[in-house]
Amino acid sequence: MIKKGFTLIEVLCSITIFSILFMTAVSIQLNSFKVKKYNKDLYNSILIMEYIKNNIIYNCSYDEIMYLNSMNKRYISCNDLNFHSIKDNNLINLVSDAVPDEEPYVVLSISGAEVLKVNLQFYENIYGSIKVRECEFYKGNYKK
Repeated sequence: MIKKGFTLIEVLCSITIFSILFMTAVSIQLNSFKVKKYNKDLYNSILIMEYIKNNIIYNCSYDEIMYLNSMNKRYISCNDLNFHSIKDNNLINLVSDAVPDEEPYVVLSISGAEVLKVNLQFYENIYGSIKVRECEFYKGNYKK
């Protein structure tokens, strides 16, 4: 014998269980999208750093790097930076002496005399906190 009050409670319990399962599925999906976005941003930042590093190593001369250091040009704004803009412009034209207002941007630190120690620091805003990725390499005054 089933009482009428229990039928109403059974319906409410099933709706509650369904909504809990639905909210869990939505939460998992949102976290999945956040992780995908984070991985995409991480991949793009690493690509930009590698491209800047390789461009300095293979396409910039020792004198151009010394010129950047003497003019105190250290900052590359990465807000509108994509691979086409880097390829169309010389990397030397993208470097400025003013600190960009927003992240992401790259800071060049150059030290040394005959062999230059170049340190790239990529500043980016990830979920409200500033993360810094570093890359260090050397560029020498070699004669071919």
